[in-house]
Amino acid sequence: MKVSLIVPVYNRLEHLRAQFQCLLNQEILPFEVIITDDGSKENVLDYISDLLPKAKFKVKHVYQEDKGFRKTRALNNGVKVSEGDFLIFCDQDLVFGSDYIKTVIENASDKEFINFRPINLTENERNKFIKLQENGEIDYSSFIKGLPTEYVESVKRTLKKDRNRRIFNRLKLKKRGIKLVGMSYAVSKENYIKVNGYDEKYQGWGYEDDDFGNRLYAAGITGKEGITKDIQLHLWHHMDPTKKISQNEEYYAKRREEVLEKKDYFCEYGYNNSYENDEVIVKILKEV
Repeated sequence: MKVSLIVPVYNRLEHLRAQFQCLLNQEILPFEVIITDDGSKENVLDYISDLLPKAKFKVKHVYQEDKGFRKTRALNNGVKVSEGDFLIFCDQDLVFGSDYIKTVIENASDKEFINFRPINLTENERNKFIKLQENGEIDYSSFIKGLPTEYVESVKRTLKKDRNRRIFNRLKLKKRGIKLVGMSYAVSKENYIKVNGYDEKYQGWGYEDDDFGNRLYAAGITGKEGITKDIQLHLWHHMDPTKKISQNEEYYAKRREEVLEKKDYFCEYGYNNSYENDEVIVKILKEV
């Protein structure tokens, strides 16, 4: 299986660096890593240029102008240049153990997306992780064991709820099973294209991942829990003040009914038809 791992970024690229080091240590490497940039002022190469020679996979950088929060278009941009037949999506501030991609490959299906449940680190825990990693002293499993036991127990409880949602959905007791969480999930490229990817009418933060998950369900693609040996971690960062209220709420409510009741899963503006047509710049940072 050829895996494309797609990472949407916008500044805070020290987190991308931390994630990239996790990718270098995977038991099974991706075919390519696609960094799809929503107009960062920071330069990606300032953060990962010294790591690129160690990468045994292709690395691409896809850039669009900063015209506000346009994650939907950035993700579609990334998929358009992807060469894999299975896609992993993970936010730039996600870190994970060495079996992350292996877990995806072992559970890949053309009928399901795989959804993971990371835990949020505190600021001090984030700082400790990055310091250990930069000093070459990080052992991911040992780091997890040093965290409060409640973190692992919390993930277990959430995965149990996800399992129940999946079962209720298969028994036709719920229209939707596991909620797709944009921070960490995987889906086949064929299914991504089937629903026309992310709906680019979601401008600004909020509901874009929910809508994508709803449309996958309406298209017959259900969710499955992703369970790795060690939990994934979401690196702490300051909250974006623009993410308190979403301008997409009304549009989402309208589309949710159309999608789940009428099975209208193909969005008008998405993978094959961008909502906006400003330039997209693609650079190959590492060939294999």
